[in-house]
Amino acid sequence: MFKAILPENTELETENVGSFHWYIQDWKALETKTHSPVFHVNGFPWRILLFPKGNNQKKSTSVYLEIANPKENNLPDGWHICAQFALVISNPEDPTSYYSNSANHRFSSDEIDWGFTRFYDLDDLAQMSATEKGPFLVNNQTVISVFIRTVKDETGVLWHNFTNYDSRKETGYVGIKNQGATCYMNSLLQSLYCTNKFRKAVYEIPTEGDEPTKSVALALQRCFYHLQYSSAPIGTTELTHSFGWNTLDAFMQHDVQEFNRVLQDNLEEKMKGTPADGAISKLFEGKMKSYIKCINVDFESSRVEDYYDIQLNVKGCRNLIDSFDDYITVETLEGDNKYMAEGHGLQDAKKGVIFESFPPVLHLQLKRFEYDFMRDTMVKINDRHEFPAEINLDKYCSNADKDGPYDYELHGVLVHSGDITGGHYFALIRPEANDKWFRFDDDRVTPVSKKEVFEENYGDEPHRNGKDPTVAATFLNGTNNRVNSVRMMKRFTNAYMLVYIRKNKLDDILAPVQESDIPQHLKRRLDDEKATLEKRKKDRLDMQLNVKVAVVTDDSFKDYQGFNLAVFDDRYLEASPGVDIFKALKTEKVSTFKQQLIDHYKLESDRFRLWSILYRQNKTVRVDQPLTSADERLTVERMRETTCVSTQSNGFTKLYLEIAEKDKPLPVLKNDQMLIFIKYFDVRQQKLRGLGHMFVSLNDKVGSILSTLAERAGLTKSTSIQLFEEVKPTGIDQLKSDITFRRAEIQHGDIVCFQQTLSSKEIDEYMKSGKITSVPDFYTSLYNQTCILFHPTLSSKTNTKQDLKLILDRTSTYHTITKKLATELNVEAGKLRLMSSHPITNQPREIPHYKPTTRLEEMIPNLPKPNEYAQFVSFENVNTPIMYYEVLDVDLADLESKRSIDVHILGPTLRKETKVTALVSRAGSVRQLLDQVIAKGKMDVKDPSKIRLYEALDGKVTKEFSLDQTVDNVASEKNSIVYAEPIPKDELEMDQDNDRLIQVVHYHNEPTEFHSIPFRFVAIKGEPFEETKKRLQKRTGLGDMDWKKVKFTLLKNLNAPQPQVTVFDPSNFELRAARLQEEDALGLDHIDKSSKSRFSSVFEKGIFIRG
Repeated sequence: MFKAILPENTELETENVGSFHWYIQDWKALETKTHSPVFHVNGFPWRILLFPKGNNQKKSTSVYLEIANPKENNLPDGWHICAQFALVISNPEDPTSYYSNSANHRFSSDEIDWGFTRFYDLDDLAQMSATEKGPFLVNNQTVISVFIRTVKDETGVLWHNFTNYDSRKETGYVGIKNQGATCYMNSLLQSLYCTNKFRKAVYEIPTEGDEPTKSVALALQRCFYHLQYSSAPIGTTELTHSFGWNTLDAFMQHDVQEFNRVLQDNLEEKMKGTPADGAISKLFEGKMKSYIKCINVDFESSRVEDYYDIQLNVKGCRNLIDSFDDYITVETLEGDNKYMAEGHGLQDAKKGVIFESFPPVLHLQLKRFEYDFMRDTMVKINDRHEFPAEINLDKYCSNADKDGPYDYELHGVLVHSGDITGGHYFALIRPEANDKWFRFDDDRVTPVSKKEVFEENYGDEPHRNGKDPTVAATFLNGTNNRVNSVRMMKRFTNAYMLVYIRKNKLDDILAPVQESDIPQHLKRRLDDEKATLEKRKKDRLDMQLNVKVAVVTDDSFKDYQGFNLAVFDDRYLEASPGVDIFKALKTEKVSTFKQQLIDHYKLESDRFRLWSILYRQNKTVRVDQPLTSADERLTVERMRETTCVSTQSNGFTKLYLEIAEKDKPLPVLKNDQMLIFIKYFDVRQQKLRGLGHMFVSLNDKVGSILSTLAERAGLTKSTSIQLFEEVKPTGIDQLKSDITFRRAEIQHGDIVCFQQTLSSKEIDEYMKSGKITSVPDFYTSLYNQTCILFHPTLSSKTNTKQDLKLILDRTSTYHTITKKLATELNVEAGKLRLMSSHPITNQPREIPHYKPTTRLEEMIPNLPKPNEYAQFVSFENVNTPIMYYEVLDVDLADLESKRSIDVHILGPTLRKETKVTALVSRAGSVRQLLDQVIAKGKMDVKDPSKIRLYEALDGKVTKEFSLDQTVDNVASEKNSIVYAEPIPKDELEMDQDNDRLIQVVHYHNEPTEFHSIPFRFVAIKGEPFEETKKRLQKRTGLGDMDWKKVKFTLLKNLNAPQPQVTVFDPSNFELRAARLQEEDALGLDHIDKSSKSRFSSVFEKGIFIRG
């Protein structure tokens, strides 16, 4: 009965089994929550938890299995037990009449019970149900039983819910956060991190002067350091920024092999000339030989190449040995496919590859993603493909190695779960030379069993065999949906990359990374950053009990260059330099807080006065009123609420500290007196000077303070000065000296700024030297200040390639900006070209038309508004717009009078293509254009008359240009491509009377969308098509395997919506006899492999890492 109620799971190892039957004699007398007697299975105390009338509902009885009183039963900390169990209710007079429900659960201190809230309908307990079960409650009696099978938790995480799971504590490793679609990167980074010799090599790269967001090596060092010491999952934003990636790149899945290769290329370049030089090749580089060996004559052609990984077929291979056998399969070249051996003519030959050496760390790429020619799409190969824990590769190598046999142990399995449109990546890694495997799945690391490493990642296609009874049952039984989904996941989850380590190198490669292996500067920097983060954390906790008080004095704004008396950033809790910040308990009274000020400023209690600072309706910040005794009885927290824009903002309590003049008492405040603050604009120094405060009588005229202000500025009393009121950033109003302060509407906290009156001559002289001559203009320049981050473009000619932040006026012209930027870069201003960036991707926009008078705010539409800067102390806290600059070879103004044309130079085959950019006068000739192309492309052919310049659009030749034509018509269509090709030898030697030059185009299936490079080709009179095919293959550069798949057609009226297609028999055909006209072409029908990608998303682009 036990097995009938609780079938055994063959995938789990049983530790113990047990059962218990609870005979309930008086159902109605039970408490609303009641327990069975305690019983023991596998040393754990168990009991049944019963809610006879339901738990949180009243329709069904609720029954659970529970661990009884863990503390009282002295269960150790961190205890857990995994069990399969079935709860059963049965007729007390007939045990064969029962109802059961089963579950699996991990019982722990976090979840001591598990079961069923709606176990059985209360209404059906005492009667037979609609499903003909019961009755189970007979004469107020019933039996509730439990059957338990405890199972071995091999990995320690069986049925874990991972709430509060600590990867570092449980495994010694931490995970990596997923930025959006970076699981492919995370899995490879964990594999490289666990290749300890590689990690040590990365640590050896000198990076002391680098910035982490600009140095791939430093960012990777920091990433590895955090993986080694962090207690929580780490982020990779810093690393991807160092790659030059934006947010959109983080949401694109890429090929792991491509990413690995690009990353290692980048690091190899950084390692040159350092202690780490050659480390990557020593770890990952092997050698293989491609050969063609004649059968009947003594001739062999071979080429030895380095490799960093091996791509092995999965399709048609049962296991890794089959894949290696397939890789070195020898092809016989015979019949029509004989090999042209130098000096021996056409010969039968053997063609193949053999390995000459294998590296210490062997990366094997399993070709799970292939192009399906029948379906014309990329597909994922989910076939079963087994890989061993150990493998010997001696038979695949031509040379014996002095270090011993090529015996390898499996170290890592990188897995893809999903299909061709996307999915998820994770890594299974054995970090040490033992049997412990871990699953590195983004931010979580868990132990796994060998079955999870091997069997579950071989791949599976369960639905191929219709006779499989388990598959049929899965579909027929609706209750097996979960089994079905698990099986489906297994179908799409399989290994795509294997990492093997050579046995005799294992101890060296996996030797622990010690603290002494880590650069001292890296530890110092990261320790400092950690201390800063800890301080911020402490400050945040501190601010829950305390409030920061910002105190402004007359000294605070002596050198302050800005609006108001200071900037108070309530969000970041920062204030402009000079403002003193104090800390006080939120519950502390202002009167008590004053003692801090007395102690700090060494004041006497009767020689200072506190004033409140408030935000006015016009969004300025001004000193408002002196604090009364009632105000001083308020808490500093209550005072903060009155001095912040929002009570929700955890900002400053803001106060102005008025200090009596030396040897003078604190002035008595009169009703008609107002406190104002004075700023002086020094035209010569081009800066503001804060000159403290003063009291003015409302009935006095403004002119009454002129001589006092002049003296404060160090000017003679008689100096003519002009006064302005700083009403708001965009309102700097001149104060007339013949009106009263009352009429000028002066109030407490107003700011008066003055300057020396300048003559017309002085104004002209200052303006000639680029200086500002008036208070309003100076405030306007402050208001218009903005910060721009300048990035070099990839094509920029400057060697520095540096990023620069410049403070600019938003009204600055193109000319002014380039002049300032050129000074910083030490280049010619005229050769700088600017481009704005996209506000989301931060990538360069199209190059704008050059106009010297274009203003910065016109170039960057998303430039932050001036009021956005006003609330921040530093530009660092504002989103900094990005502009790109390019240093050109020529003057930009000159460039605008010329044309920049991209030309693709074709080599002897279409597969060899080089792009150059030529700059020619708009009235220039094609000959002049070709002269530049020849020089820039370093072409072997120097005579422009022997080079064809033509233009293609949508895969068809649209124009050909003669040497004397002007360049006006070249690249006139937006999407056209311009090609330059040395005219082939067969064309130079063609018989003009009998041969004909035709067009050849590429397409696939339907000649409505063309691909690849169209080209001109000589149709030779009397030439059999078999010979023509050889010339065509040579011209296209396609390999033998790809060439065999090409179909040949004649296309009439190529530019028609549906060209006429004629299929011909190549064995009995002459191309010249087809009499193709100018609008016709020879069609090559074949796949465009170059345009296919694993994930055919319109957003996908090739992976790159900034150098």
